[in-house]
Amino acid sequence: MGSRKPKHWTNPANVQQNSDAQMDTTKVLFGHVADVLFQIIINGDMGAVLNLRLVNKSTYEMIRSLEPHICRWFMRLHDIHAFAPLITLNPLTGGQRPLTVHTLPRFIYRQRTASQLARRIIPSVWGPYISDGNPEMDYNAELKLAQTLERGLHVLFHFADASHDTEMRQARDGEKSAAYGPGRRLVLPWASDLYDDLLEHRSQSMTFDKNFDHIYAALEWGHVEAEIGRKRLRLRSFLDEQNEIHFHTALRMLRELMERMLLRHGPKDWHRDAKNEYSLISWFILKQSPRTLAKLFLSPQDECCRLDDKTTDGGVRECRFADLLDSYWKEWKNDLELGCCDCDCRRHVRSWSVKPAVIDARGREFNRAAEKYLKEMWSQRHIGLHRAFTMGYFSTF
Repeated sequence: MGSRKPKHWTNPANVQQNSDAQMDTTKVLFGHVADVLFQIIINGDMGAVLNLRLVNKSTYEMIRSLEPHICRWFMRLHDIHAFAPLITLNPLTGGQRPLTVHTLPRFIYRQRTASQLARRIIPSVWGPYISDGNPEMDYNAELKLAQTLERGLHVLFHFADASHDTEMRQARDGEKSAAYGPGRRLVLPWASDLYDDLLEHRSQSMTFDKNFDHIYAALEWGHVEAEIGRKRLRLRSFLDEQNEIHFHTALRMLRELMERMLLRHGPKDWHRDAKNEYSLISWFILKQSPRTLAKLFLSPQDECCRLDDKTTDGGVRECRFADLLDSYWKEWKNDLELGCCDCDCRRHVRSWSVKPAVIDARGREFNRAAEKYLKEMWSQRHIGLHRAFTMGYFSTF
């Protein structure tokens, strides 16, 4: 008799075939995991990407391998490509910052903020474009100006970074002598101007010893401004002429909007800065982060501080913008620690951070080009140029 096979006997060849088939199926299924994960990511937001990285090691490794594709997708989704060289500019080296899932949310926020600000600035300062059946007066003109302002705002954000980074490092490292630090090469040449200015008032206000102490205090306070100016000057070396003109265009429009805001939300005796070369408004705007600019100019302006509101005893209206404008009013009232009221030391010191960004010889050239550009844009409107000049839209620095 031949040997009988066990009731549950399985042919080893079939086992091997089934095992191979299961492995092939597994490979097919897990070969699509990256595709499925990518679809989940692109239909979500950057927050979902960062959360998925924390699920387990597999999703972490998968997202890391997909990172270039994810970043390119979100850049297209948020229309960052047109502004990418400016948004990702490294102001220290002139190169490009790395594009990763950690840096991309910052770039997306800045692009969205710049776009919203540009589209708010134009109607707030000039009013909306009116087509009136004229083919040259359409949305394309406003869109062109908005894109110019967006590029200028990205440059402004980098200038604000220089201020924020320097002040944060100063707060972390503590007080340093004005005689030391990278900004000293800027402080010392301009210190003579400050010294001459103070000497004019020495006999009126203070003794020689107090005058010397006052100069030293101004330099110690001002070396941070000089360091900010040094960084901004370095940043400008990485910008082309067109970006400089775009920056001056955005700054001019923001100054006009800022002056209207101060008129509404400031004390009744507020007046436009007469010494435009050292404009306090320019100094203030150049220090504001994208988040602060959004709070200032994208928040509803009509919910507080109507022009007929009563002021407080200090002369400043109580309003939702009080904290945001606090540094401006302290400088405007000149009530900080230097203890001077009859000299221009603070104006000189402020210029150490503003001049390198705005008001040197080439800065004036770019400013004139920005003025010419705005006049050309304005000429596309039905409102006459005479009204533009009389209302101060083209005021110079």
